[in-house]
Amino acid sequence: MSSRSTTVEVGARITGGTTRAVTGVARSLLTKLVLLVAVFAAVPVVLYDQFRDAYYENQALIEKSVSQQGQLVTRALVPVLADLANDEISPGAFDHALSRLSGNNMMVRVLFRPNALSSANDFYFVAASPSMTDTQLAGLRQDLVRQNILSRLAPSCDKSYDEVTRYNTAEGTDEIITSMGAVNSHAGCWVVIASLPETVADGGLLDVPYWMRPETRSAALIYVAMAVVTLSLLIDVWSNLRRFGRLAHRVQRIGTSRHTPPSFAALNQVPELGRVAAEFDKMVAKLRNSARSLRRAAEDNTHALKTPIAVIRHSLEPVAASVPREHERGRGALSRIDNALDRLDGLVSAARRIDESGAQLINPPRNRINLAQLVESLTAGHAAVAGRRGIRLNLQIRTEVTVLGGRSLLETVLENLLENAIGFAPPGGFINVVLREVPGKRAELIVEDNGPGVADKDLSEVFKRYYTKREGEHAESPTGGHQGIGLWVVRRNIEAIGGAARAEHRQGGGLRIVLNLPLAPRDHTEQ
Repeated sequence: MSSRSTTVEVGARITGGTTRAVTGVARSLLTKLVLLVAVFAAVPVVLYDQFRDAYYENQALIEKSVSQQGQLVTRALVPVLADLANDEISPGAFDHALSRLSGNNMMVRVLFRPNALSSANDFYFVAASPSMTDTQLAGLRQDLVRQNILSRLAPSCDKSYDEVTRYNTAEGTDEIITSMGAVNSHAGCWVVIASLPETVADGGLLDVPYWMRPETRSAALIYVAMAVVTLSLLIDVWSNLRRFGRLAHRVQRIGTSRHTPPSFAALNQVPELGRVAAEFDKMVAKLRNSARSLRRAAEDNTHALKTPIAVIRHSLEPVAASVPREHERGRGALSRIDNALDRLDGLVSAARRIDESGAQLINPPRNRINLAQLVESLTAGHAAVAGRRGIRLNLQIRTEVTVLGGRSLLETVLENLLENAIGFAPPGGFINVVLREVPGKRAELIVEDNGPGVADKDLSEVFKRYYTKREGEHAESPTGGHQGIGLWVVRRNIEAIGGAARAEHRQGGGLRIVLNLPLAPRDHTEQ
């Protein structure tokens, strides 16, 4: 392959990986949740200024309308006041004109200040419509003075005040002054104040801050409710999926123990995910049944194949006895048949281990196993085979190391490790078995020999199925010859219970296999 094509291929892989990463982020539920929160946070900021401007424009129109209404009343009273000042109409006719102009909830008050006086305190009520008692008029006058309403007119009383404003009455109610006009005469200054009850002007909400208006608060409540419902929906789905993930981990940890497996349907809190939870439960049940079927098939097949091998081996005994020792050809044939039977027996055992490994990978057991006792027991069983070849088994075992797994699964692992080490250790060599706890709630099991080891490039290959490149295997191997699946089964079994396996060079020559296994909790009850 040319360097250019290699570059293109690498670039394509990088591009493909980047595309998958971007697609994964875009489809992530958490990403969408974050985007939704950002949208809900941005919408009020974007729309607030527009709605506020529209509100103020509406307020300005209302104020203008109210002010013009008051100005019309004031201007209509100007000629009447002139006639009253010139004694051209009677007070009764003035009161009638005043009551006629103050309809539609409009309140009109007329005050007078003689020319000899100039302060706001010098204004006196002349008339009011609707009519008021003297006490009410006195209180109203004090309110207008106290709140600097009258002082807004120029001392010369030659200016009208047409800005809409609110003031509080002695009774504790609010009124909206729509117009306050001044009329000068030869006797003094007349002031006409036109006002509306606060409850009439814009429903009593004139000058109320935008955010305090009922429609604004109602819209805010609806928006918040919509945001809460939407976000809670996504959070519920996300939380439920996380619960499913934790439950799947529990199902894996329980494995084939006697504990009843937890149910996805019972844990589900989102009705729409009920069918998904039920399907998960069915899948777990099928996986458990598949694992049981694989184990039964492995046992049945092994029994069916081992029986003919035993019959053939048993039948060869009289044949071997009848062949003279000097008959080299016959003896050679018998030896080859015997070796072939050993190899066939080893292949049957290897096939069973593969099937059992597959079952354990589907539904691994999670029982509490005293690994120290198991290691001591199995090394004692292999000591005789190792001793015949002069191989020393050195144990460095911590007495209390308890892991989560399955006894038969771990027995298979240890048997494969010991058989592999014995098969490659030279006569007079040694095998070290170390068991200890390491930080992170893990146990570490090391099996090493001083055999030929493997090349650097093959360290990562020894756990592959049918790997047989290691030199130095001896005929006295307990399996009758390596099939290249022992270490593959070791890694599969260890990974099935949440552990890990790696191969290293032993200092001084040889191969070291290091297994990392999960420790059982200290308060875990015996299973």
